[in-house]
Order: sequence, then C-alpha cells, then structure tokens
Amino acid sequence: MAFQAALNSLCRRQFLRSLLGFFGTLFAFSRPRETRAQPATGKMVGRAHSDYEAIRKGLVWQRAKPARQPDLIIQANSVNEVVAAVNHARSQGLKVIAKSGGHSIPASFLRNDGMLIDMLGMRDVTVDPDNLTATAGPGTWGPTLLHALEPHGMGFPVARGGSVAIGGFLLGGGLGFNPNTWGIACFSVIGADVVTAGGEMLTVNARQYPDIYWAVRGSGPGFFGVVTKYYLRAYPLPGAITTSQYIHSLDNHAGVAAALEELVPNSDHRLELILLLTSNPDKQAVAAGAPEQVCIVNAVAYGADEEDARALLEPVAKSSLGHNPLQKTEYEPSNLKILTGETGESFPHGRMATEGVWSNSIAPVIAALSERMRQAVTPVTTVSIRFMGNTRLPADAAFSLIGSTNILSVLTWQDARDDNRVAGWLRDTMSVLEPFSLGHYINNEDVVSYPERNQRSFTPDSWTRLRALRKQYDPDNLFHDYFGV
Repeated sequence: MAFQAALNSLCRRQFLRSLLGFFGTLFAFSRPRETRAQPATGKMVGRAHSDYEAIRKGLVWQRAKPARQPDLIIQANSVNEVVAAVNHARSQGLKVIAKSGGHSIPASFLRNDGMLIDMLGMRDVTVDPDNLTATAGPGTWGPTLLHALEPHGMGFPVARGGSVAIGGFLLGGGLGFNPNTWGIACFSVIGADVVTAGGEMLTVNARQYPDIYWAVRGSGPGFFGVVTKYYLRAYPLPGAITTSQYIHSLDNHAGVAAALEELVPNSDHRLELILLLTSNPDKQAVAAGAPEQVCIVNAVAYGADEEDARALLEPVAKSSLGHNPLQKTEYEPSNLKILTGETGESFPHGRMATEGVWSNSIAPVIAALSERMRQAVTPVTTVSIRFMGNTRLPADAAFSLIGSTNILSVLTWQDARDDNRVAGWLRDTMSVLEPFSLGHYINNEDVVSYPERNQRSFTPDSWTRLRALRKQYDPDNLFHDYFGV
C-alpha cells in the first residue's frame, strides 16, 4: 500500500510538473529528435521525393497535420546552406519561410508552395561567462542552452518545455522563466545573424542595422529574413529556486481569485504565479468522489538563497490558498532544468489547439473561464493564467503588446471528427474573453484560422513599422508574410 501511494504521488507530481512545463510558449508534447549527421550541402527534399511526406508531417510536432505542402524542404545545418537556399529560392521564384522547432500550434510556418528551410540542425552554443553572454543557433533546445550556461552559474528565460527550440520562441517574444525579473525572452537578444532577401548575411544589433534588430525582437512568423544565430544576454542563476503548489476545487474559483487579487500586485518581482484551470490529476481521488475539475496555483520563487526563497513563498502559504486545499506541496527545491520538463515527462499525444489573450483582469476572467471549463468538450482541457508584473516594454523591440495576465486555453483530443466541436468551444471562449482582452501573444495564437490576430499582437505603431520595414528589406516579397496577410 505504501509503495502504491508513493507511485500515485509520483504520477501526480509528474502530471503537474508537465502542466507547468507545457505553458511557456510553445509546448513540449514531443521529445527532441536525435542529432544526426547531415551532408555538408544540407538535404533538399521536393514533393516527388520518397521521404517528402514523412518529413513534411514530421515538421509539425502535434498530431493535427495541416495539408499545406511547400515545393521544397531544405534541412540546413550552416549559415552557408541557408544563404545558398535563399539564393536558390530567389533564382527560381520561390517564396521562403524558415522554422526551428516546429512548435507553432497552427503550424504557421507550413505554407503551400515555395521553400521551407528547416533549421533544427543549427544548434551550436557558445558561452562567454566573463561578459554574461552566449550565442546559440535557432535549432537549440532550451535545455541545451541551460546545460551550457549552468556550469558558469548562468541562466536564461527559455521556454517551459524541453523540446522547444529557441528560434521561433525568441522571434515571437518568449514567455520563459523568471519573467518578472528577466523579462520577455526576446528582450535578452542583444544581436542576431540574419540572412536577407538578397542572400546577404548581416550581424544586427542596436548599432548595426537597428531596424532589423528591432524586428528580430518580437516580430514573429512574418519576419522578413532568416535568423541563423542569436546573441544573448544571460543572467546569474538565482541562489535557490523553490516551488509551492495549491490545488482547490474549481467550485472555489472565487476564493482562489480573491487570494490572487491580493497576492499578485503585492508580490516581489522574484515570485512567479501561474493558475491552471484543469482536470483533477488525482484520478483515484476523483473515483472516490473528489472534484473532477480543479484550480492549481503554482508559485515559483527565484531567491538569493533557500531562506530568501522561502520568505518569497510565505505570503502565498499564509493566504487563503493555503487554507484547506484539496492538496498542497510547499517549499520544494527545484531548478531550471527540472522546470523545463526535460526529464521525459510528457502530455498525452494528440491533436492540439490553443488560443488566448493579454489582459489586466484577474477575478472576472477567472469567473468567466471557470464557467467555460464546466462546458469543456475534451477530456484534456486546460486554461493557464500567467501573472506578469513586468509590463514595461523597451523601445527597441517589435514585441510591443503585453498585459498583467497572459491567458491561454489548450485543448487536446484524438479524433478529427471532434475538430469542429473544439473550434466552437475555443471560439465561444474567445468571445467571452473579448471584453477583457488587450490583444494577443502571437506565439500562442491560431493565426491561420484568425489572421487578423497577427495585427492585434502589436501596437498600431509597431505594426505600421513592421509593414514599412518589410517593404524596405524585402521589396520583392521573397519571404512569406504573416499568414493571411
């Protein structure tokens, strides 16, 4: 009995760590593919190639595979191969788009016709501990970057998911670790190597080609070039990362919201709070009569030492969240590598859909989403609310729209016949959220079904500037634009 109880507890912890790991931007349901040697010229696969369909479907990590077909898929492993691919596309009149890890839920990188450059093989990392900087290829997975930084006492706000590559994550913004201190991840991009529409490789930063540098920091899938390397500012690791977790019945959502309304504005910037509305992970307890749906509050403290981290978490423990929860775990030591979920924990594989908004609302949004949860159409439905205290944005970044809360609905299902029911639930949920919405986070959005959300992911001034820069640096429209634009 003791062994079974321990096993059940382990399974719950794995489930919950996976939930937390999933909601970063862009998701970790699949494990990274193994590094393998590639020919020096890279691999070029056309529609007639016997491997084409397997490679095309493999570009999309989730099971809902769009039917869109590029003419050519290039698996590039070096800057020279990217330059050669761009020049070939221009000479042949082919449009170009690039991808790194393939975690875009709607697969916005997968287009009909043209050339797709797959850069997952470009994952070299260098570290300069004296200057707290690093460089990394777009195909670098978050855990790979963390492994390189950790021996030097450094960290970076990578995605909460072991198989998320940094390329698209950073290009669209990046909601990573310690966001209220380290900020949106793209703000830590201090430069980039970019292949232009003319096939030229430029190193861009705040002094060289500052317009392109501005666009690299948050423009997302409509960027008018190919980023082949990121230059990153890293950060000293916190002396202690400690977590607490509180699980309440969904019926107690009002009490949970009241606690968060008090905690969020008064919390230290080194405390991260995330609320999940989801299924009860303790299936045995549900069978015995426990609530089927729950509110899970995850608190992560990035302290100077263990005592400091515990002090950061104490207000959460003393709040009403700590009073009579269904379950709680408090003051557990952790680290960034554990939080990425790189240990092999994963969600059930399936068809996936996500949609969300930025907001400044807490209690009204939680009430509205709790009601939507009661009408869930899939067994695996989760709504995440991340509380962001760092709402100030730098002027030199295309990423320009943010709120104090980031709301994301994620649905998983197996049967394509349920696609319309899922789409309907998400559409109705977004309608409910519209009064509280400030706009969208482009990395999380279904910009294929709703292309107008591309523009709604930026301030009007930033969107106007992005359109003007595209005309300036890609006048012949070599690169695919935002989907539907």
